[in-house]
Amino acid sequence: MMPLGPQFKRIFGIGPEMWSAVISSYTFAAAISGVAAIFLLDFFDRRKALIFLYSGFIISTFLVGFANSIEMLLAARALTGLFGGIIGALVLAIVGDVVENKDRGKAIGIVMTGFSAAASLGVPLGLFLGTKFGWEVAFFMIAGFASILLGFAIKLVPSIDSHRKKKGTRMKNSFIALKYVVRDKNQLLAFAFTLLIVFGQFSIIPFISPYMVANVGFEEIQLTYIYLVGGSLTVFTSPFFGKIADRYGRLKTFLGLMLVSLIPIYAITNMSPNPVWYVLIFSSMFFVFAAGRMVPASAMVIGTAHPNYRGTFMSLRSSLLSLGQGIAAFCAGLIMVENPDGTFENFNVVGYIGIATSILSFFILRKIKDQY
Repeated sequence: MMPLGPQFKRIFGIGPEMWSAVISSYTFAAAISGVAAIFLLDFFDRRKALIFLYSGFIISTFLVGFANSIEMLLAARALTGLFGGIIGALVLAIVGDVVENKDRGKAIGIVMTGFSAAASLGVPLGLFLGTKFGWEVAFFMIAGFASILLGFAIKLVPSIDSHRKKKGTRMKNSFIALKYVVRDKNQLLAFAFTLLIVFGQFSIIPFISPYMVANVGFEEIQLTYIYLVGGSLTVFTSPFFGKIADRYGRLKTFLGLMLVSLIPIYAITNMSPNPVWYVLIFSSMFFVFAAGRMVPASAMVIGTAHPNYRGTFMSLRSSLLSLGQGIAAFCAGLIMVENPDGTFENFNVVGYIGIATSILSFFILRKIKDQY
């Protein structure tokens, strides 16, 4: 969605505020589904839940491709968020269920490689198709490819139901789990960390593509280079950072990656017209280190959740993560100013906020106990 920002801006005639609303429609809907999942996720086989949610995601993604107005686009994206928003939490809950704590950093690094592969292959391909044949084609491609993956999931993902409660009603057990989570200071700190780190990161990401086209001088097709190079690098770096985190300590690894990530955050949000190769240096650094710092951090956050209530915890975390993304994109849209010539101002202010929240997040993460 985000790499196609310049196209949506041109085709639907929208400014920064409406563009941030389009992005936020998905994340706010995902936040709602995360809350609803609190009362469901720990009481169903993980495999069945994954298949159901992924099927809904595919159908709603097809609907996005048929949107012919900004109102229909907002509605379809919101529906996609209801299904897709909780899938990430479910996948991480599965990792927490099947992988021991001592190896969890490596496992999450491998999972993150999937996101990196999507960025390095899927996003540039979708952007290319959208640029050449229309933005709708990108969403039809996503839905079609996801349908193939759904078949693999049905065939290969095993049943995972050891977490399910043996006695009591689902509603009663849901409130017990919720009560346990919200009364645990360690898990509350994990929630606070999640909100901070995602706010700083997601206030920047939705506006990278529009800013690169309007202010830096990129052509829309050249945006594929950003995702192709950056995503390709993270395919290799994410598993590496996971191994480093397990071996030398997750907090130390996060600190190092976080500090280095501040460099590309500052550079990208203060970028003026420059050659493509120069921009790719900093955009690739952003992909590698801003995404890489989430590997040790996610391993620590998952380690705060008791196995019996991990689904509830991950649902809440997913909801807060989506809420933070939506608020971040919305606030960034209010801060950004579009000039009559189409260029943007105040992206540097958004970058300073991202730097400040990144630094503050470390002081919260250091208080978290990675114990499960």
